[in-house]
Amino acid sequence: MKGKLIMMMFIKGIMMGLVFGVPIGAVGALTIRRTITYGARAGFISGIGCSAADLCYSSISIFGVTLISDFILQYQNFISLIGGAFVVIMGISFMIKKQIVAHETSAGVKLLSFFTSSFMIAITNPSTILTFMMAFTIFNVRQISSAGEGMAITFGILTGTCIWWTTISIIIGRLRRRFTDTKLLAVNYILGILVLLFGLAILIKSFYLF
Repeated sequence: MKGKLIMMMFIKGIMMGLVFGVPIGAVGALTIRRTITYGARAGFISGIGCSAADLCYSSISIFGVTLISDFILQYQNFISLIGGAFVVIMGISFMIKKQIVAHETSAGVKLLSFFTSSFMIAITNPSTILTFMMAFTIFNVRQISSAGEGMAITFGILTGTCIWWTTISIIIGRLRRRFTDTKLLAVNYILGILVLLFGLAILIKSFYLF
């Protein structure tokens, strides 16, 4: 019975990851760009950075780490300002940096930086913790009676988000060789503008609520 309940929680976690982990926003654009430039592995690692941040926030929501959650919510606007500035800088770099389609092996030494930058963008979005709280309500996860159930939901969410990043990196990875330097330049500008707009939206929201 207990094992069945844990499995149910794991499935609910996957569903939450699939519904609330849709790869939109700055990290989604970043993942697409890196997949086109460096290949599916680079895109996947970039997405996993975001998933790791989601894992942190979902763990805080599930296990009720009050001190941490209170700190995050108290200083969420300041944290968002840092994240927004980081996203704006990254968007500008997309537009001004000349990039060519590289061999996947050239991304090997950059994988850690890919993970870290995606993680930093996602972790500086404190509203994520509120998103997961809403997700628990929608999926009727009102009470966690054991650590096993909490871990099942947490890793279910991680699995759900990883499914998204795996799918998008594989699809874009199969199409990457069709991108000429001219097309990639256009993609850089488009994604750069999108990322810049995401960053500006974060900054405006943060200043407005400060």
